[in-house]
Amino acid sequence: MTVHEPELRPAEIPSAAADPTEASGILTIDLGAVAANWKTLASMTVPVECAAVVKGDGYGCGLEPVTRTLSRAGCSTFFVADVAEGRRVRAIAPDAVIYVLNGVMPGSAQAFAADYLRPVINSTTELAEWDAFVATRNWRGGAALHVDTGMNRLGVTLEEAVAIAPRLQSENHGFT
Repeated sequence: MTVHEPELRPAEIPSAAADPTEASGILTIDLGAVAANWKTLASMTVPVECAAVVKGDGYGCGLEPVTRTLSRAGCSTFFVADVAEGRRVRAIAPDAVIYVLNGVMPGSAQAFAADYLRPVINSTTELAEWDAFVATRNWRGGAALHVDTGMNRLGVTLEEAVAIAPRLQSENHGFT
């Protein structure tokens, strides 16, 4: 499958500078290269699925064009920073699996269900919030548990994960 989408032109890239004369450079994104790179990675991960992280406005490359390109290339799972980005991805890739890295804030669980987004649970507090939602809504849309591997200080500890694992195997927590 070949992606035939023109590269982004400078006018299509939001600028941090209000005055174009203050810009210090021009960014051109080769979306064909984005698609090719994802396909290369996906071929290396078979039989495991290769997802795409498009948080931070597609790492500054434009969430919409990058998501559209990756979706056309065959990517069906995306990671975003927050629910707002998840909604933007959902508008472009309606059948995609979308994980939200920022987790579940108090009272926010319903927002995930409304747009069929999957939270990444980053703490036992978030897990308790998610448990309460799942118990009342019978959510089966999925979630992920982030285990802290020492890279960014987010996620449950290894000890917490070991303690949580039997519960996740025996109860419906909305995890897939």
